[in-house]
Amino acid sequence: MANKPDYDVVIVGAGAAGGILARELTDAGLQVCLLERGPFFETKDLTMDELRFPIRQNLLWATPRTGGMTWRPHARSGTQKVFPRITHMMDGWGPGGTMNHWGGTSWRYYPETFRHLDVWGQIPNGAIANWPIAYEELEPYYEKFEYRFGVSGDADQILYGPPRKKPYPLPPIEQGYATNHFARACRSLGYKPFPMPTAILSQDYQGRSRTGYCGYCQAFECTIDAKSNTRITEIEEARKKPNFTLLTDHYVVQVTMKDQERVEGVVCLDAAGQAKTITGSIVILSANTLYNVWLLLVSKNHYAPGGIGNQNGQVGKYFHHHPRFGVNGQFAEKMHVHIGPSESLTAVTEFTENHFDHTGLGFVMGGYIYGARVTGSAGLPIEYAQYVELPEGVSGWGPSFKQFIEQTYSFYYQVHTFLTDPPLLSSFIDLDPGYKNGLGLPLPRITFDWSPQLKNMHRFFHEKVVGILRAGEAKRIWGGNLSPPWYLSHPSGGTRMGENTSESVTDRYGKVHGLNNLYIAGNSLFPTMPCFNVTETIGALAYWQADHIRHGIEHGAFI
Repeated sequence: MANKPDYDVVIVGAGAAGGILARELTDAGLQVCLLERGPFFETKDLTMDELRFPIRQNLLWATPRTGGMTWRPHARSGTQKVFPRITHMMDGWGPGGTMNHWGGTSWRYYPETFRHLDVWGQIPNGAIANWPIAYEELEPYYEKFEYRFGVSGDADQILYGPPRKKPYPLPPIEQGYATNHFARACRSLGYKPFPMPTAILSQDYQGRSRTGYCGYCQAFECTIDAKSNTRITEIEEARKKPNFTLLTDHYVVQVTMKDQERVEGVVCLDAAGQAKTITGSIVILSANTLYNVWLLLVSKNHYAPGGIGNQNGQVGKYFHHHPRFGVNGQFAEKMHVHIGPSESLTAVTEFTENHFDHTGLGFVMGGYIYGARVTGSAGLPIEYAQYVELPEGVSGWGPSFKQFIEQTYSFYYQVHTFLTDPPLLSSFIDLDPGYKNGLGLPLPRITFDWSPQLKNMHRFFHEKVVGILRAGEAKRIWGGNLSPPWYLSHPSGGTRMGENTSESVTDRYGKVHGLNNLYIAGNSLFPTMPCFNVTETIGALAYWQADHIRHGIEHGAFI
């Protein structure tokens, strides 16, 4: 008689997707084990320490021992850059994952996002694809995310907002002086700015206190739990039940297979470096994009010699992420942009998706503009001095640098953009043959560079952003280069969901093709993205997947 698995469900990664799946499947009565490579911590362990968090990246980011990546621009190039962590805060650590240091921004995707190929057709070297699900199928799960996490917003103000059955549970957060200044400049140009929806509480909600507008949001965990994440909502609720197990400091290094059609469990290293095998009737990989791909590839075995789920060579394909840039403006009056939430601000969406005329522009899709934003993550003084782009003629050190910081810090704000760069056939993730992490395991390698269409998009949006700063009467305007392609914002793809098994890794529910009990969760599933942030769609998909898995178990599947 075969041994019974240790758990009904083993989930790898306790971030946005993993935390939601853990609670939902625990609530369904299953024996669930949630594995997290980072340590356990509580709100009382957090501080408003600029050096500890955004600068030194202690506690909330993966360490070089278990994190990192490499980059090259194209497949003919050797590795050009090696990073001990995934760049730009994308390496989540501890229960809550990357949500621990996210900014709270919570967008729904438009209905047309889910049929991008129908809307745009294909571009040169492109890998645009329709999603295997529609907005209407995810809408109830978007709503569930918003009410579970307490999203603050006003749907009536959102230009081109997708259809919904219920309003946001909380009103928008209050806008600061700099943000209102930005909004006035936008309105003078005929735009219709509105407060971005955010999972930061504008009012007391479900036993948690409203935001204190301290400004320690992005790159920090909230010291009063006013910024939502799965650690304080989903995982804390699951921990109250006897059928849930949370194992922190457990770094999963392999998925094991039982036979050609089933996985058996995972091998992980505990805090002491001891290897242990944990088995489950269902295994769900819900880590970040690079780690999901990495685990499938590093787990190759005699059943799957090219990596698990890679029988058609699709694991790692169609990588994409968000291009971004910001332009700085210095004003005659003090803006104090660092006061209040740093990311969930006021948005302009006139140039999103197919909502404007693209004739002669040389690009498809679009972007959104928002402000007033800080330089860096939370925009605190050390961050500003470290990351601000310098105008021509200002040295990076010495008296001119000090004078520049003194003159601009309280008087500036940034107008920022998130753009869209569709997935390309030439963009992918694999294992770097030459570089390893602190445990001697190969690092994930990204082969990716900005496309020609993005450069056209950058020129278009740069002009729009500068126009807003001029309308706001900025006396000095500077900066605005595209972020480098390795400075990752919402890395996605690599385990694309789809209906055609030769062009995707999973089906519409995230189940890996050819395997009966292995699921992928998170934005590595995304076939494409709009310009909007990924977290709410990751959450909606996780609720969708949990319902599917629960329904399957009720009808005798898996167990």
